[in-house]
This record gives sequence, C-alpha cells and structure tokens, in this order.
Amino acid sequence: MSCYHLSRFLFDVKMNDAFCERASLNLDAAIKDYDLTVEEREALKSGDPRKLRELGVHGMLCLYVKRLSPEFRENIYWTQK
Repeated sequence: MSCYHLSRFLFDVKMNDAFCERASLNLDAAIKDYDLTVEEREALKSGDPRKLRELGVHGMLCLYVKRLSPEFRENIYWTQK
C-alpha cells in the first residue's frame, strides 16, 4: 500500500486551499498525480474517514477528506490549519 501518498494527498487538501478547491471540483484529476491503489482511490471517493483510517492514515488527517464536500467546506473547523 502507498499510505504515504494517501496521507500526502490529504495533507495537501488540508494545507493548500487551491489544491483543495481543484480536488473538490475534479477528484479524479487531482489524485492522478499520487501513487494510490484502487482501494485508496475508492476510499477517497467515498468521503468516509473510517475507510481511510483502515488503510493506515492518521485519524486526524482522515477527517480532511470531508473538506472536499461542499456542505463541510465552509465549516469554521476546516478553515483552521
């Protein structure tokens, strides 16, 4: 598994607002630059932090997958780094 690349993707979502916006508009295009397995890609597409945790991503970092969803994006929690 490429847990590093999966974690790196989520870290980029967390820290880079432009990347987060791009990923939320076209997730397939955003993840193509990361060495991810099919299972990891599907976990990201599901938006379920529990699936990411099962793949070895740190629990706090898993939550940033929610930042890709429009209903969560404006929440004050996600604007804090």
